[in-house]
Amino acid sequence: MQESLNAARVLMGDSLGFHIIFVLFGLTLPILVVWFEWLGIRTKNKKYTDTAKFWSKIMALLVITGVISGTVVALQMSLVWPGILKFGGEVIGLPFMLETYFFLIEATFLGLYMLTWDNKKVPPMLHLFFGVMVAFGANASAFVITSVNAWMNNPTGFELVDGKFQHVEPVGAMFSQTSLVQFVHSMPAYYFAASTAIVGLYAAKLLRAKYKDRMSARHAFDWVIVKRLMLFAAVMLVALFITADITGKYLAKHEPSKLAALELTYETDTNVPLVVGGVASGDESIAGPHFKIPNGLSVLAGNSPGTEVKGLNEFAKSVQPPLYIHTLFDIKMTIITFLAVAIPAYFAMRKWKPEWLTQRWALFIMAAGGWLGIVLVELGWMITEIGRQPWAVRGYVTTSQALTTHDVRAFGWIFPTAYVALGVVTVLALRKIVVAQNQKGKGGR
Repeated sequence: MQESLNAARVLMGDSLGFHIIFVLFGLTLPILVVWFEWLGIRTKNKKYTDTAKFWSKIMALLVITGVISGTVVALQMSLVWPGILKFGGEVIGLPFMLETYFFLIEATFLGLYMLTWDNKKVPPMLHLFFGVMVAFGANASAFVITSVNAWMNNPTGFELVDGKFQHVEPVGAMFSQTSLVQFVHSMPAYYFAASTAIVGLYAAKLLRAKYKDRMSARHAFDWVIVKRLMLFAAVMLVALFITADITGKYLAKHEPSKLAALELTYETDTNVPLVVGGVASGDESIAGPHFKIPNGLSVLAGNSPGTEVKGLNEFAKSVQPPLYIHTLFDIKMTIITFLAVAIPAYFAMRKWKPEWLTQRWALFIMAAGGWLGIVLVELGWMITEIGRQPWAVRGYVTTSQALTTHDVRAFGWIFPTAYVALGVVTVLALRKIVVAQNQKGKGGR
């Protein structure tokens, strides 16, 4: 049983880690495409429109492959973790149903959007509206699915009487505080990750060009794209900091064991510090190099050093989250700190030392660092999911109880095989789109 459980956990982690990449691009690209098309309409600069058209082809591909990836995840939920739906189907059935409707909106308007490019009978603003509806459908789908995960973290919308659901309120559960907090924090992270990854791709393109060509007319619009996307990423980074503060206060109140594990806080107290570095030791101490920010956790939890923060000892050992999420959180915060310095540095160089941006070292940092946003998203979801353990539905269904009675090892190989095949096909299709665009010479990547 334990071996099957471990295999199922690894399988689900791998699957979600793969799927989330499609998700973040599938949510962000519609917004970026609409933005650039609008800029093209407003400025009458055809290069904005050409870029939007190029990106829309990638968007359409990733929507298709994302649907396939999401279907595989849905199959896993049904086959590997039937206990979740068996317990909470009455509550979380609604968001799953709505996700289908929102996808229908997304797919319908995506078809209209792609088919009416360059159609003179379709006014530009109507075509733009089609794109807006694609973005709406995608992001509305993200909300309802996020609400399911939020419900697993903090189940609401029902009363359990003698083992049976009473007073079920699926709408209330879908719009719970947990859903809203998780959604407003995760969406800027997705937008940030996708936009910086695209910046990384354009930086790599500029890096491959000869030095004297980097500021030539041929690459002039590449720099415009980088500037626009960096501005977008900067706004999303600010939103991330704001929503991170909201999330910290939410965790202190509703998921205190997760917050305590994140900061290796064992005893309930006030004036609790933030712990940076170190690992958990068996004697409830912190081993290895680390330092503490005085009162930091109490201030995060309630804006005051006097705020009481619950420690791990308030909870039975059997329901405490794995403490290595502290290390994952430290890695995440290190990356955020780097990006919080790098993005303002880009704008500073652009204003005062623009020639520095054409240097190989600057372009290399942008090309390599552009992918750190995706790492942030992956780490964020790892912390969210591992931090809920040992629960599948917090307080009601453990992960082992949610697991199928079948041995996952017997059929689990099917899912990673499908993802590898999907990944290869996606990369080949993306390459074909990019090569075709480069041959047209219209200024896209």
